[in-house]
Amino acid sequence: MSKQCRACAGKCCTYFCFQIDEPDSYAEFENVRWYLCHEGVSAHIDDGDWFLAVANRCRNLTRDGRCKIYENRPLICREYSHESCDHTSGDYEYEKLFETPEQMERYARKTLGARKFDAARKRALERHEKRAQKARKRTRKPAD
Repeated sequence: MSKQCRACAGKCCTYFCFQIDEPDSYAEFENVRWYLCHEGVSAHIDDGDWFLAVANRCRNLTRDGRCKIYENRPLICREYSHESCDHTSGDYEYEKLFETPEQMERYARKTLGARKFDAARKRALERHEKRAQKARKRTRKPAD
């Protein structure tokens, strides 16, 4: 274990992050907005790329920040670079950080344009209502 890892409480083991496609439609922005409705989830843009981060502590991280399975840890853990270590590199400087669904909705409206955003939302809600009406009709039992 490196000197850096021994000085840290395992910050890199308290979340995971993965790249997602850049949303470019109302439906895609709504998917990201839905992710942000969940606790511990954020999205960010870094160097033009979109990422989803999930705050979720590794089950193998001990209270003192050590790995219980260090000798048998996953390859991704072994390949993690000390040069990009969360403990030593300080705060992230994302181009844009989204922590709430409201932030994503504002960004989507600005990116798509208010008129296009509102029209797409209206169409999506109308489609939803039509499906809901059909479902209600199917579940009604005919009177005898």
